[in-house]
Amino acid sequence: MNGSLVNSLAITAFLVIPSQVIWSYSVGGTAFVIGLATIFLRGDWQKARGLDKLVLFGPIFYAAPLAAFGTEHFTLTAVIASIVPSWIPWHFFWAYFVGACFIAAALSLVTGIETRLAASLLALTFFLFVVLMDAPGWAHNPRDRFGLTLTLRELSFSGGPLALAASLTDEWRERGTHIFATIARYFVAIPVLFYSFEQFMHADHVPGVPLEPLTPSYVWGHAIWAYVAAVAYAITGILLLVGRKTRAAATWAGLTVLFVELVVYVPIAVVERASLDNGLNYLGDTLMFCGTVLLLAGAMPRESSAAESFASRPAAATRTPGS
Repeated sequence: MNGSLVNSLAITAFLVIPSQVIWSYSVGGTAFVIGLATIFLRGDWQKARGLDKLVLFGPIFYAAPLAAFGTEHFTLTAVIASIVPSWIPWHFFWAYFVGACFIAAALSLVTGIETRLAASLLALTFFLFVVLMDAPGWAHNPRDRFGLTLTLRELSFSGGPLALAASLTDEWRERGTHIFATIARYFVAIPVLFYSFEQFMHADHVPGVPLEPLTPSYVWGHAIWAYVAAVAYAITGILLLVGRKTRAAATWAGLTVLFVELVVYVPIAVVERASLDNGLNYLGDTLMFCGTVLLLAGAMPRESSAAESFASRPAAATRTPGS
């Protein structure tokens, strides 16, 4: 009897969720599962140590929301098409095209197939979003702090895959550095520092990516999570900006965002499970920001790399004259 009641409630809850929400969760969830299977089947999880295990989730945390958002281009085509600037022709074509590209890129990131190409195109796409839509929109009302928040979020979404693409080049493998990885670091560090300031000033708003909604009263701890994120962002953002301990800084920033995701946005997504705008999109945006920071972490050199490089030199190269 109890089992039948539980099943009935589950079926009822499933039926009241709109189909576009179900599709987004399904496609995003599929990308997430494929990514998990990949890191275990390839042995990446077994090889990673400490917080490097968290860095492995960067592509997954970025790709799963990307696939979900790509799905919205097919289920909410008219809404997405209306966002395309009026001077660009074929609005519906671009809505479908970008949606298909997002899903394909997400699968590339989680499977490791043509990852460098997918990451490069994602970095370019989000940078174009900033230049063509977000920055001009904010410029119309520079006092709108939420407009700037969104612009910097999209800039960071460009920085994450840019860092990943840079880390897959021969130059990065040989030297552990790349000019695009440095650019990506600034693309992430600047939003992190701005978000830190915003969360100190407006702790009643949702943390992580400090957008317009207030943190719901049912979220335990409420404003304290905004201050926790603000402190962590301030420390890690400064380190990223000046280029010190960048891998550790990005990893800890990513861990902070993941913590905020679990304690704030998962409860919101459960309560607002039937809503894209108030539930899935906030959950996905924050998880994608977490993935962005972890992608940067994976592209940053290890602190021990210089010492290891020195230790691996031939003995003759390290001898002093007359020795």
